[in-house]
Amino acid sequence: MSDCHLSLCMIVRDEAAMLPGFLSAVAGLWDELVVADTGSRDGSADLVRAAGGQVVDFPWCDDFAAARNASLAAATGRWVVCLDADERVDRELASALRRMVHADRTAGAATIVMRNELPEGGRRESRLLRCFRNVPEIRFRHRIHEDVADDVAAWLPRHGLEMRHLPGGVDHLGYVRATAAARDKKARDVRLLHAALADDPGDLYCRFKLLELARFWDDPDLFAAEAEPARKALEAATRAQLDGRHWSGDLAALIAQSLAGPPLKALAWLDGQARRVECGPSWHLRRGILLEEAGRGSEAEAAFRSCLAGVASPTNGYAPLPPSRPLLGLCRLAARRGDVAAATALALQAATDAPHDAEALLAAVSFQPPAAAMAFATAHARRHPDSTTPLAQSLLTAGRPQDALALLESAPPRSADGPGILVLALALGIGRDVDIGTDLEAAGRQLRSWLQALRASGNAVLCEAFTERAGTLAGAFPWLESWLEDRFTAGAASLSPSRR
Repeated sequence: MSDCHLSLCMIVRDEAAMLPGFLSAVAGLWDELVVADTGSRDGSADLVRAAGGQVVDFPWCDDFAAARNASLAAATGRWVVCLDADERVDRELASALRRMVHADRTAGAATIVMRNELPEGGRRESRLLRCFRNVPEIRFRHRIHEDVADDVAAWLPRHGLEMRHLPGGVDHLGYVRATAAARDKKARDVRLLHAALADDPGDLYCRFKLLELARFWDDPDLFAAEAEPARKALEAATRAQLDGRHWSGDLAALIAQSLAGPPLKALAWLDGQARRVECGPSWHLRRGILLEEAGRGSEAEAAFRSCLAGVASPTNGYAPLPPSRPLLGLCRLAARRGDVAAATALALQAATDAPHDAEALLAAVSFQPPAAAMAFATAHARRHPDSTTPLAQSLLTAGRPQDALALLESAPPRSADGPGILVLALALGIGRDVDIGTDLEAAGRQLRSWLQALRASGNAVLCEAFTERAGTLAGAFPWLESWLEDRFTAGAASLSPSRR
């Protein structure tokens, strides 16, 4: 063990697409690479061996902790760092890790910053315990969302060693929604979390992760099904069970979001948990939203500002949400009191933080005069090409369909949105020869999103005009006629002058 300072331990299954980038990012970091392979069929094990790593065959048993512990058992380094193939280590972190394992005699474990890209374009950062001394007393627990926190917390004081919080960080690619969907991670994670709860019905962390999962995938049925059991479990938990659980306030906030009835009822429940849970940014955000809904603007502003402060200076390095969330809360409050200048500034700040966030983009174009809004949209789309479609949909919702069409038509080819141009051109009665590509399934999904945006615009004239001309699309999208009858025509009719 004396010649091996750092063992990089992993679990892998069918990661051939991710491994080359990962191995490139960690080149020079590790002295020993140990990979527990849980059944790869794509040559992942060969890639690991070619890089000089050791492969431990470990049959998958629906238990991430067991697989990780198999890699730990084979490691010979003084230190262990645990990473995944869908993570990318930056140079600053790699250097800090090497310095610590070679020279820091009082360190016993270390947290690293994990950066997760969010669907709206911002990112969430949190500190995770991924590096620790290689001792048999430290092993992973929990079959999913496994960690070593309890073992490390018990081991460090016994040996007079300290926790370090390293600079730099890791970019996590796995929960970019499209990547996760391709791997069917939602179904897998729900199944494993339910299995963990069958083992231990009082596992609050699993309850929390199920609600987080439902929110990430925008699954209201899953959210509703899991919220009530989570509430009962949280209310039954003792203070000792909640002590030091940085996510407990997030769990309370998610449960409060699920509570039916007037906002003050949910607020009373949330406030009732304040002495039991860690009141972090998510807790303050939910409190601000409930106060906003109850019409208590000054108190809501204080809550949103507490949330923003917590995001800027997170305790334990844990920031569960991006700044755009409290910024938009403050933006809504400013708009309600008629302070358009403040609302605009806050909206622009939120859009900078989360460049694809629909609410931020809508606020940014709505609170500015048309020329300024179009200038913002054009510049923002140039900086963030993937924001072109949500920007155009925001312009449509703000009552500027011609600007929305102009923005789409000015986009570079890689950001082209043929279905969006088609919908707007038909609604406006403008002839366009549009290429929607050969992937009709993807084009259909995009078309549906534009139809929903058109309906949300509240413009009955545009809705009716599109419906009249939609027959030209029937050949490519045979589902369109019935979709319009079921969801669109009735909604458009409800917007007509006689029904408003």
